[in-house]
Amino acid sequence: MSESLPCVGCGWCCLHDQCDLSHRLHGYCRRCPEVYWSEELGRYLCALVGHVERDREARRALFVGMGCCYPASPWREDVRNRDEEFPP
Repeated sequence: MSESLPCVGCGWCCLHDQCDLSHRLHGYCRRCPEVYWSEELGRYLCALVGHVERDREARRALFVGMGCCYPASPWREDVRNRDEEFPP
């Protein structure tokens, strides 16, 4: 079994597909409305993680701390704001 790589916040997952929690909260969306680009950190973040009422559920839905779900993604090496390509 190979070791997982840490999440780098490239946005691949959230911009392409919603997690189950986002889908339940918002219905189907082209991209998750909870993902946002942090200019300060230079990565994408989820507004549900750290949310008082949703944090625990969000962490489970996103497998926070479990590593990257698509380590072969070319975005891992090119973490940048892709909001123009994937508008909210």
